[in-house]
Amino acid sequence: MDNKLIIAIIAIVLVLIVGGGYYYTSTTSVDSDKTDTIIIYAADSLANQINTTTQKFNEKYPNVKVETHFGGSQKMIKEITELNKTADIMASADYGLIDKRLMPNKTTFNLKYASNSMVLAYTDKSAHANEINQENWYTTLLMDDVKLGFGDPNSDPCGYRSVMVLELASILENKPEIFEIITNNSAITLDAKENNYTIKSPTDLNPSEKLLIRPDAAAAMPALQSGEADYVLTYKNIAEQQKDSGIKYLELPGELALNDTQYEKDYSQITLVENVNSDKSKDITLSPIVYGITVIKDGPSHDLAAEYVALLLSPDGNKIIEDSYQVPISPAVPTENSTDIPEVLQQYIQK
Repeated sequence: MDNKLIIAIIAIVLVLIVGGGYYYTSTTSVDSDKTDTIIIYAADSLANQINTTTQKFNEKYPNVKVETHFGGSQKMIKEITELNKTADIMASADYGLIDKRLMPNKTTFNLKYASNSMVLAYTDKSAHANEINQENWYTTLLMDDVKLGFGDPNSDPCGYRSVMVLELASILENKPEIFEIITNNSAITLDAKENNYTIKSPTDLNPSEKLLIRPDAAAAMPALQSGEADYVLTYKNIAEQQKDSGIKYLELPGELALNDTQYEKDYSQITLVENVNSDKSKDITLSPIVYGITVIKDGPSHDLAAEYVALLLSPDGNKIIEDSYQVPISPAVPTENSTDIPEVLQQYIQK
């Protein structure tokens, strides 16, 4: 046989061996032809992100069904912990809820993987829409002809953040009347002692005509379109996703945006007690808007769920997060007590 032909054959074989080896090491342990269902519970502000990730995931796993449930993060976690609903993944708008309510019984780890910020959404039909800015936003909300909307602080992280942001503004501006928007128009009360501020939110919020409270932030947005509310405190990505329908928003200044961890010590002086004086009462400390995600350890599709989370943490997933008007945290950061993080996620997390 001609020497050149022999050399060519050897070269082709080496390419196949090396290429085959690379393909093997880069594939996952899960069969792409596998038929199964992944069940995801997630904050409603993550709906766009999760739905887009699902489309991308099904390109690789076309036979896998992804079943999604969206709502306030606390409500979604209660579905898993109190109603014993089957779940594979939980993605929370407040990463701390996973640490407090799912670890260690339901999961062993929690990854901080994205952030968001608070904004004040409105439309051209909102009272004083042509005048509001970062300097006068709270005085605008104090006006008699202005109606404010937000999510339920007893079930929705955006809801309790909305209430606590108003108290934070009261402290920073030294204007107690800002939080009186809440205390004068609902059953919510404030207990202030030195540098500790405790907001007490009863099960029956009993809002006046000044306030519109919906189960979660996304559910409050249609009230802007109908004119039922003038302004809604919500997440930036929720407002961004509805700009084509006439939604505008004002970015809250500085610390009030809740998007910077350097202010975490300042935030920690404010606590909200949800469902106060009931057997469902829990304390929530104000914190930056950082999303957490985990795989439920007894979920029926644990390995597939880990693959799904890996996609979300990958460069492709980071692009999806950005396109959903949120900010990826890359590499993702495990919380302090996280253990037994699946191997497939290791390349995307901070060591």
